[in-house]
Amino acid sequence: MTDMTTATTIDEQTIIIQAQQGNRHAFSQLVKLYQKRAYGIAYQYVGNREDALEMAQDSFVKAYKAMKRFDTQMPFYPWLYRIVKNTCLNYLKKKKRRGEVSLNAMMHHGFDIASSNRDGERRVHLTELRDSIAKAMNRLSESHREIVLLRHVHDMAYSEIADSLDIPRGTVMSRLHGARRNLREAMEVTQETG
Repeated sequence: MTDMTTATTIDEQTIIIQAQQGNRHAFSQLVKLYQKRAYGIAYQYVGNREDALEMAQDSFVKAYKAMKRFDTQMPFYPWLYRIVKNTCLNYLKKKKRRGEVSLNAMMHHGFDIASSNRDGERRVHLTELRDSIAKAMNRLSESHREIVLLRHVHDMAYSEIADSLDIPRGTVMSRLHGARRNLREAMEVTQETG
């Protein structure tokens, strides 16, 4: 398993170096590798498919323009995460100034889960659970909400989160511990109040 991870890392570094040299095909390979994750991040911030697709695309354009400044010794995904996050936050600030949406709109929409043919009772239960989680997440501070999403929705490793947020790994661990505790408490309050 380690050999495969190392091979993937080496291949990715090669692709990144080629993209830095202006190779558009190499950059398109990076887009293919990370487009779903970029969309997922964007959706968490903007709360709808069309805007999330646009934000992900804008983020890749920004990443392409900034590729020459990327440090190849660093992991690519945390760098891309920061670009997507900042692109979304800037977009939401503009929308908020125009009075279109709040910054926390994503939590009111729940997660982008495709509908399925499950029975009605289970669908209702999942909807209620999603709503409870969204309400509990809204009760968290912005830093706690973000770290929970990075770890449990985007499945990022502690080191990737540290790189993405530009904080020490120990801070990631303690912040995540506090966020989980606060989320449990928020879920209890949400379930009590209905």
